[in-house]
Amino acid sequence: ISADGTHYFYTNPLRRTLDHAMDTTDQQTREPYIPCFCCPPNLVRTIAKVSGWAYSLSENGVVVNLYGGNTLTTKLLDGSDIKLKQETQYPWDGAVKITMNACKDARFEMRLRIPEWAYGTSILVNGMDAGVAEKPGTYARIERFWKVGDVVTMDMPMGIKLIEGHPRIEEVRNQVAIKRGPVVYCVESPDLPKNAGILDVYLAGDSPLEATHQAGFLGGLTTIRGKVLLRRDKKEGMYRPVTKPSWETVETQFVPYYAWSNRGRSEMTVWMPIVWTR
Repeated sequence: ISADGTHYFYTNPLRRTLDHAMDTTDQQTREPYIPCFCCPPNLVRTIAKVSGWAYSLSENGVVVNLYGGNTLTTKLLDGSDIKLKQETQYPWDGAVKITMNACKDARFEMRLRIPEWAYGTSILVNGMDAGVAEKPGTYARIERFWKVGDVVTMDMPMGIKLIEGHPRIEEVRNQVAIKRGPVVYCVESPDLPKNAGILDVYLAGDSPLEATHQAGFLGGLTTIRGKVLLRRDKKEGMYRPVTKPSWETVETQFVPYYAWSNRGRSEMTVWMPIVWTR
């Protein structure tokens, strides 16, 4: 869905070139109307249901599944009231603050989901180490006598990582994608020189990548800046002898994959060949 909430893609390709052959469900730009009535309603249904997935109940406590600014008011399975306030800038920032605003006067648990990517996560209760296992891909369990005003702070490091596929995935072999926290990034043609094709883009493997939050860009999001190499040698004929490529180094930004095609007709790729200089 577009940043303004009015245009849609039916498919979600991980690479799009302007000369790509389109089938009946493909579009080069987001469309205001999709003549397939299941998908846009499913998107709305997902948004409507996400509040019900954010938390769940355990036998004697509450489970935090999703992170985002919100307030929970519900009852535990024993009928006691509980109220939590969650404050965070997730997924752009890995810091989460959960305040206990109402709870029973008895021992119960809070479980916090630690995403599989979140290595090095720390959890504090009232500024002190919670003393719980913080293993990615699991739930951290804090059981104690809670009181109103208790504060749980969770910090998930948001390092930028290069991701590769299994070698048997032929389409992405020797290519990488960029990921920060839970967000996958892509490079888009509006951020490249005008004469550059998306298939000419190679990632400079030894170049540093830096995240920058842009509050006024596409509704507010975090972009990543870094250098890419543009292959500039000619590509005449289907087959030809191998020669050393000619490269141009340019600095560009990578945008979250969900945000591409909000700046007009463009090319895009998530997966990029990578060149290591050493």
